[in-house]
Amino acid sequence: MGSYFAVAEICIPNTILDSLSYSIDEGVEKGAVVWVSLRGHKKLGIVLNITHDAPKYELKPATKHESGYMFSERYLETLQWCANYYMCSVGEALTAFWPADLEKYLCSLPMNSKMH
Repeated sequence: MGSYFAVAEICIPNTILDSLSYSIDEGVEKGAVVWVSLRGHKKLGIVLNITHDAPKYELKPATKHESGYMFSERYLETLQWCANYYMCSVGEALTAFWPADLEKYLCSLPMNSKMH
């Protein structure tokens, strides 16, 4: 098995899934925007949860977005509430919350920004 610091549950917009597990390096926190590989494509996602339990299978790595952008705990709670209320996956709810061109927006921000 590859090396890892922790396992992150990452939500990816435009999916019917709540989250997928990826390995992360030290310094990636809950709410961070990360790059992941999904079906051979580079996608942005949000870290929903982090555990330090050793994975039972090989995980692909997630890489922190270069902007260092963080979504607040309140944003994550609202996202989960929306998924529960509308009986949809967190990935589907995130699609409604996610700005259309998030990558362009993130690149225009100062480093280590946090959404309130």
